[in-house]
Amino acid sequence: MDLKGRTLRRVPGYDKPVEFGAITSFAYPLESGEGEIIVATTRPETMLGDTAVAVHPEDPRYKHLHGTFVVHPFNGRKIPIICDDILVDMAFGTGAVKVSPNSTLTPKPCDCLMCPDS
Repeated sequence: MDLKGRTLRRVPGYDKPVEFGAITSFAYPLESGEGEIIVATTRPETMLGDTAVAVHPEDPRYKHLHGTFVVHPFNGRKIPIICDDILVDMAFGTGAVKVSPNSTLTPKPCDCLMCPDS
């Protein structure tokens, strides 16, 4: 089923319609304590399994973050900021993508490489 945005659907076992396709934004604080990086997702429940935050290697908004880390807001785990020019579309949303293994419909998995020195 392809959703074009926020959609309420009847789900067996639920009394009320369930919302699908809603985009939720949240921030990962930078390990340095000097800011945060905001990601958006339609599947916030997958954030517990996030293993990286991907940015486009040519995106000037994130060049200073190449090779650094964020801290998971719930469990304090250190998560790398990686570069991927296929997974990340600089013009869409915040330009940062949370990486959760086995939770994407992307036909090609990201390369998941640490960003080269900028």
